[in-house]
Amino acid sequence: MTTILLNALSILLVLFLALLLKKIGLLRQEDGDLTSKLVVYLTLPATILIGVNHTKLSGIFFILMFMGLFSNLFLVFLGKFIGRKASVEERGLYMFDLSGYNIGNFSIPFVSSFFPAAIPFLAMFDMGNSLMVTGTTQAIVELSSGRKKHGFILQEIFGVLFRNPPFVVYIFMFILAIFGLSFPDDWLIPIRPLANANTLLSIFTIGLFMEFRLPKGKLKLLLKILTWRYLLAFILASLVYFFAPFPAIIKEVLLLIFFVLCPFCT
Repeated sequence: MTTILLNALSILLVLFLALLLKKIGLLRQEDGDLTSKLVVYLTLPATILIGVNHTKLSGIFFILMFMGLFSNLFLVFLGKFIGRKASVEERGLYMFDLSGYNIGNFSIPFVSSFFPAAIPFLAMFDMGNSLMVTGTTQAIVELSSGRKKHGFILQEIFGVLFRNPPFVVYIFMFILAIFGLSFPDDWLIPIRPLANANTLLSIFTIGLFMEFRLPKGKLKLLLKILTWRYLLAFILASLVYFFAPFPAIIKEVLLLIFFVLCPFCT
């Protein structure tokens, strides 16, 4: 527990450092574009590759992948139901912000700093999660609002996915694991410095992009959405913790995932 708290504190310090440097004008929000590219194209793929290497596939990995997909679908349509009496714009916000999990930019950096054995489980959940947050959720919201008339265009969704380096690494390592293959550890030594920098850069990027300004009159809506999101997270976490027949490590991973901010919020 002490290790977890100390790592959480270090992440908060990095977050506040980014906010401070932005506040005093040494860095700008636009600088987050550069750090986010470094994360997406270099440090996060390196972290995933090292963390998932030597993984032996079992049934639990496929369960996690489907949980990543179907928990998103459930929450998107639940958001539509909760916001059924709201305006089209507000209903869309419920659908976006009750679903989705920011695993690549938050969960993996947080876990990799003290519990790297959990990364393969996060990665499998994120494969299902990525199918939603990279385009499917948006397509469902647009269909619901009447802005999208032609249904899903799978080519667009998969085009976005396969232009996403972390997802490509997921698929590549998943294929290797199917055939029982992995990289010798010595081969990965050159990319370890990149993986070691991932937590710092990921959290720093979140801090650079973080803004506390809200359009007038939107605070009440934000509080309602956050209340619903974390109430649902508590319900899902309780169901998993008390009733799911998973090992302790899987339950811990899922509890972390359920309470992380949504990618559309951050």
